[in-house]
Amino acid sequence: MSTDHPNRGSSCCHALVLLGATGVVVLGTALVDPSRLWLLVVPIVFCGVAYGAGALVDRAVGGLVAERDHPPMVALSIRMGVGLACLSLVTFLSALGGVLWLAGLGALPAIAYGFVCAIRAGVQVRPLRASGAAGVGGCLLGGVWLVAWLWATIPPTFYDELVYHLVIPQRVLATGELLTLPWVVFTLMPHASDLLLAWGLVLGGDLGARAIQFALWVMCFLAVWAIVEVMARPRDVAWAPSFIACAFAASPMVWFLGTLSFTETSQAVGLLCSAVVISAVPSQRLEREGAPETPLPHPHSWLALGLMLGWVASSKLSGLYWVAAALVAARVAGWPLAALSRAAVIALLTVTPWWIRAFVHTGNPVYPMFYGLLGGQPWSAESQARLLADLPYGTPGSLGGMGLVRLPLDLVLHPERFGSASDVGALAVLSTCGLLALPVASRLAGLRGHARLLGDAAAVFVLVAGAGWVMTTPTARFFAPAFLLGLAVLAGLCVQFRKTAQRLMLLLLLAAGVGGAWQFINQHTAVFSSVNVALGREKGDAYLARVLDHWPAAWFVRETLPPDARLLFIGETRPYYFSRNAVAPYPIDAHPLSRWIREETSVESLIRRLTVEGITHAVLNVHEFRRVREKYGVLAFSGEAATEDERRLRELPKALRLLYAANGVYVFEVPRQ
Repeated sequence: MSTDHPNRGSSCCHALVLLGATGVVVLGTALVDPSRLWLLVVPIVFCGVAYGAGALVDRAVGGLVAERDHPPMVALSIRMGVGLACLSLVTFLSALGGVLWLAGLGALPAIAYGFVCAIRAGVQVRPLRASGAAGVGGCLLGGVWLVAWLWATIPPTFYDELVYHLVIPQRVLATGELLTLPWVVFTLMPHASDLLLAWGLVLGGDLGARAIQFALWVMCFLAVWAIVEVMARPRDVAWAPSFIACAFAASPMVWFLGTLSFTETSQAVGLLCSAVVISAVPSQRLEREGAPETPLPHPHSWLALGLMLGWVASSKLSGLYWVAAALVAARVAGWPLAALSRAAVIALLTVTPWWIRAFVHTGNPVYPMFYGLLGGQPWSAESQARLLADLPYGTPGSLGGMGLVRLPLDLVLHPERFGSASDVGALAVLSTCGLLALPVASRLAGLRGHARLLGDAAAVFVLVAGAGWVMTTPTARFFAPAFLLGLAVLAGLCVQFRKTAQRLMLLLLLAAGVGGAWQFINQHTAVFSSVNVALGREKGDAYLARVLDHWPAAWFVRETLPPDARLLFIGETRPYYFSRNAVAPYPIDAHPLSRWIREETSVESLIRRLTVEGITHAVLNVHEFRRVREKYGVLAFSGEAATEDERRLRELPKALRLLYAANGVYVFEVPRQ
């Protein structure tokens, strides 16, 4: 396909903004910590692979959308979204078949074609006199990206990352096949977003995985930019990057999406790119000037939508209600049922292998959802009770009428009730609530055609997804795609104001963005003590030794124990830095050691059982043992034999051979009998 656009000046402006933002990140990294400059290769290569894969699909099918009918960012976002969906699917299927190397081989053409497209686009850009809007947009966008980049590329210490987000891709790379552990529920659920982090681990280790997360976060900006262009068309949107940067920066939660390995970032990219497809395609039907009748959308747009929604569903179980919300919104936006049916089939085919895998291992295709109806082993009533007790806002559906009414206010005033990284910010909450009012507002304003349809679609999307969110668990970041869409619509409205109003809104959003960034840094520092390492004043190893009690023991294991060692974790639940095959149960799941203790009659027979199970070493973290036992009841015994079970548990470490001890973390060798 031709890469020429009717408005070449617009393409040049986009290129200048992106180059300026990238330059700010490169320059800032060089000044703060030059040792991290090489890491910038990771997001650049990853974005190149994603775009190249999407461009190849675009070329193969003869065009996903009519490129000449849309602004440059629309085609860019759609290709990146399709490319990410294809890359995720290929990675999953390769790992499922135990031939992960095929994914790397298949990525080579995408890398090559992506950079060919980039070079071709660079050659076609003609030097223009840079506008003030492009300069300001590049600086603001680059400033936001730089802060996120510095805080993202620090050694991971976040609990969820060390338990499963990074462990899954680490072990997949070590074994070449999917990680399937009955004692870690997340390995039996869809986790396509975690598999994408494997690309970063290959290129740059744990910091490379964080760089992939940062790249996904940057793609959210690009998709929102495309949404703003669709909303404002045919108006000039030169100030769009500035509004987007400030609006995103105002929410501390948005910062955390780019700096910690949250699955919601992948979901947000897929849904925002889907929103680009949904909003862009009907514009051909409803707003093409001079068209005597309504033409049909591009015949392959359904393929793009289906692939993206399949990726959303494959990233997390909650993707199911997001996919339903997107399909309903597309119908409201004017998509024909035939196209939506084909998109739904593509999404279903993409996620079905995950369901089949879960059914084979557990008996429940959507394990552990609907446990009361579908069952599923090794999940149990005890696991279900632990899960419900651990939810930040009570059991599913427990909000009630008044709780639902107070929910937006509680999100602003009491973010601590809604899980980790839950400080959404007043601006994002108000913007998202405003989406529900768009149908009324658009009619009061006298809007017709495409604009009215998009307002209705946005409201329906938030309503359907919100219902699914409230009925499962209203953890704040689980609703991140809707919050980002609300900020996107806010930016889209701002670029349509008169110049004076635009300047005023930009100043207000800039102040909100500075405040949001300050809150994020304070919150990140309070939890992770991260300022010095983020600013390059503290080495990564020293930071890990200061923050993680198990770091010295993990270093000992990596340097001393053989690669085929199999560890049993007692108390400790974070196996990432140990880099070995481990029985490290998630606290909500049943610990197999409990069953082994109950089934054996003595410590000697228990040690023989460990040998039979392939356990060569054990890791005991005293502090974590007390925490998970008190909070979750892990390795806590009851019944008539509880006293004997407790005695065998306490005598077990004494019967093992101590190899290392530091900070209350002990490494033992299991004697061979």
